Amino acid sequence: MYKRIIILGGSGSGKSTLANRISLHTNYPTYHLDNLLLHADWSQKDKSEWVKICKEEFLLKDEGIVDGNYSFVLEERIRWADLIIFIDIPTYLQLFNVVKRAIKINLGLEKRHGTSKERSEKLNKEFLEWVLHWNKGHRKKMIIRLSSIQNKKVVITNNPRNLIIEKLLLDITKTSPYEEA
Repeated sequence: MYKRIIILGGSGSGKSTLANRISLHTNYPTYHLDNLLLHADWSQKDKSEWVKICKEEFLLKDEGIVDGNYSFVLEERIRWADLIIFIDIPTYLQLFNVVKRAIKINLGLEKRHGTSKERSEKLNKEFLEWVLHWNKGHRKKMIIRLSSIQNKKVVITNNPRNLIIEKLLLDITKTSPYEEA
């Protein structure tokens, strides 16, 4: 059974929701990188501290689920993980999801997974442009990096809601570590 899981994908792809689903099934602790590496105002903590923060929180532990991209600490997380999930959805769905999430949170209808209580939902021009351009640049780099991973299970999905958690965690008989779900 996979015990060290990282979930990657663009903003609004469903990383935190999938992390929480897996955590409910496994009771593994969930680590949301937005909470660990950003201040309450969404500004980044000092990057020189990121590896130290990740080590203190999860990299020295035997189990856990980590959601978030943060390429500065991606290699450490890949070495730690035994299952890597990449949620690959189109830009229009990412934009739709972040706008829908912001509206629901601001109306008090939903709490955002993976953020602290003091952090308000961020939906401004800069963030929307980040989402709009993520698939054009970061997605391609992520696919290239994931295709080079050996001896770890890598799952790419365009519909994380359809993942069957039990199968995902127990399916260790695949001969290829790289598959699409």
